[in-house]
Amino acid sequence: MPVILFVAVAVGPGPGFLGTALSTLFAAGFFARSNGAIGATASVFTMGQAVALLQYVVVGFIMVTVSASLRRAIIENEATLRRLDEANRTLVESRASLLAAKAEAEVARRDAEAAKEAAEGANRAKSAFLANMSHELRTPLSAVIGYSEMLEEQAEDMGEAGMLADLGKVKSNARHLLSLINDVLDLSKIEAAKMESYGEDFDVADFARDAAATVDSLVRRKGNRLVLDLGDGLGPMHSDVVKLRQCLFNLLSNAAKFTENGTITVRVRREASGGVDWVSFAVEDTGIGMAPEQIARLFQRFAQADDSTTRRFGGTGLGLALSRAFSQLLGGDIAVDSIPGQGTTFTLRVPAVLQETVQDASEDANADASGDGEDGALADPTLRPPGVAAADLRLVLVVDDEASQRELLSRFLQRQGFAVRTAADGRSGLDLARALKPHVILLDVMLPEIDGWSVLQALKEDPATALIPVVMVSFVAEAGLSAALGAVDAVPKPVDWVKLRTVMDQFRDGGDVLIVDDDADARGRLRSVLEASGWSVQEAGDGAEALRHVLHTPPHVILLDLTMPVMDGFTFLHRLRETPGCADLPVIVLSARDMSPTERSRLAEADGVLRKGEASLREVAAEVRRLDDRQAGPVAPV
Repeated sequence: MPVILFVAVAVGPGPGFLGTALSTLFAAGFFARSNGAIGATASVFTMGQAVALLQYVVVGFIMVTVSASLRRAIIENEATLRRLDEANRTLVESRASLLAAKAEAEVARRDAEAAKEAAEGANRAKSAFLANMSHELRTPLSAVIGYSEMLEEQAEDMGEAGMLADLGKVKSNARHLLSLINDVLDLSKIEAAKMESYGEDFDVADFARDAAATVDSLVRRKGNRLVLDLGDGLGPMHSDVVKLRQCLFNLLSNAAKFTENGTITVRVRREASGGVDWVSFAVEDTGIGMAPEQIARLFQRFAQADDSTTRRFGGTGLGLALSRAFSQLLGGDIAVDSIPGQGTTFTLRVPAVLQETVQDASEDANADASGDGEDGALADPTLRPPGVAAADLRLVLVVDDEASQRELLSRFLQRQGFAVRTAADGRSGLDLARALKPHVILLDVMLPEIDGWSVLQALKEDPATALIPVVMVSFVAEAGLSAALGAVDAVPKPVDWVKLRTVMDQFRDGGDVLIVDDDADARGRLRSVLEASGWSVQEAGDGAEALRHVLHTPPHVILLDLTMPVMDGFTFLHRLRETPGCADLPVIVLSARDMSPTERSRLAEADGVLRKGEASLREVAAEVRRLDDRQAGPVAPV
């Protein structure tokens, strides 16, 4: 399949389709001979073989079509660059003529203006090309990933282990290709000064621990050891956590690639310089190192240290270029120090407080979601638009111009127990939203005639639809901008189905018990015991997420941990009791924390305090039963 993909990109779709057909015939012949060898009729395939051949043909034709689109994109880009080079040459020649002959000054000036207009036109053409290609390339790739995941489920149900492995390779390669396209587009947006940053508050030490935990398995793949060295007084930080995380991931991934059976150390420090607080993330490895001439070309796009490095270790050379561009966007930079044969140290240094390129709405959005501020009422299910009946609470409206995306989202939502209606454009989506009053709207951004941002604005300006929760599902669904315009959440494409399920869980009918704990294993153990006892269970990883659950669908009982990121258990309990209708909602504190008398006094509003490790899971379930029996009925909605 990779050979066919490269042939389609280099030569065109014809040879690619021919290669797919020939390889399919070869596989069919192989299957036939195999069946004949065990006594079966050579012309008859097993069900698994037939499904595998059909899947191979479908995926092959999709990948060849995507490759053809990529080939056209490359050809158009080269033509644009040639026009730009020609315009630049014309400009240089015009300037030379102006200096050589003053008598022809007016003519040269007109030529220069024409060349400038041509260059600007070429630049506009390049921007339009990138915008169009981002949609044209990412949409079919997203569909390939989505259908691969669906085929994986079917293959797993059929017990086809071989197909599962092949489908996993298809999905992995599609995601890799999509990541390359995203990197190129991000670099182009930065170059055009159209990349925006969105700041949010977070704890530096927690951020570094999470990043290290995420890449630990990648680091250990070559026998390496990851060491995290956190300095004193790191404190909080206000920056674009997504871009900062991407920078750190790229540096750690780069260190892991060029180090074997060594040590990778992440040193995090905070320092004041020039009246500004700076936070530095130094990634030091004991790998192959680099010479000065290799460092000189390190941050060039599509370039690595040298050709031998590319042949030996692979890669596109975009990761470091994108990391430096992101770091500069955040107000900092990346420095590198290396000794051949001994190792390399990359130091990412950014200001602790980001000077944002757009008005930051993340804090307001988080405050609204947690019940603070006047707009927090948007999350209140009792304030839904007039005419919404109880039977409509689970109706979801999907607005997306791509038929494949509508189908994938619909099938996923239906499996999750939601009723689904769809619209193919913004105008139809607005009409259906006003007519159906759905419980939730999933909205794409890149729609014909009326884009998703305009649809979101229209929904929020219309009293009949203003209180319907909207989740942006798009390649350009920036969380900060989505929150600023009134969306309750944003899920990027290709859709992370686990994230989407988590987002949609808050719009379900309420569960009996809500478990609030940042330890997923602890939540899982509690869930298994409670579900075995007949309870329905919802989960939240921190206090802020739990408040959103309660505001939408209040449970009967809450099991609450105290030590959590984002919002701890003490703050959650205080916010919960301040929320109208939640003053009597039973809360059981379940924590391994050694509490001081002051902390215990802060838990006076809890209905019970149990210690992890001392109270068995069955004792926890019994306490939940006792508190639920104590109530006269379900807790009234907020």
